[in-house]
Amino acid sequence: MRPNDSGRGTRKPSLADGVRRELLLYVEDDDDNWEVAELRLSKSYDLIRAATDEQACRLIRERRGEIDVILMDIELRGSELNGFELTELLRGNKLSNRTHVPAYARALPLVSKPVVYVTAHGARYTNVELMLSGADKVITKPVNFADLQLALSELLSNRTAF
Repeated sequence: MRPNDSGRGTRKPSLADGVRRELLLYVEDDDDNWEVAELRLSKSYDLIRAATDEQACRLIRERRGEIDVILMDIELRGSELNGFELTELLRGNKLSNRTHVPAYARALPLVSKPVVYVTAHGARYTNVELMLSGADKVITKPVNFADLQLALSELLSNRTAF
């Protein structure tokens, strides 16, 4: 199922046997990557998608108390902010490479939930650089979903509140 134009994902968090499934926000501009992730992850998690930085900011404001993990692509085509910059804002860090912050990204709520970079550009950066920008884990594309599931399990076992 594709998200609608509002950037919302496939479904609201559901209750299976009385237990809420974890909600993942996947900030991903590529439809094919989203569809594969949705197919592979929707068996275990509820998913919502933001295809742009602006949609991500709106969904974080609207659903921040529900989101358990943010999966973040680094390169967001058609967006003013990339995944690094968006993560820096969510962590309350000053943007390192820009002076202008778009109005929709100002005063974002700080997020202590895990951020996982899911990127084809992981090899360009050291793990230290990626972690300093605010990520908790890095998964490179093409995604090995067993590795991603393991990373999610580790992160979700150490939950913190927004």
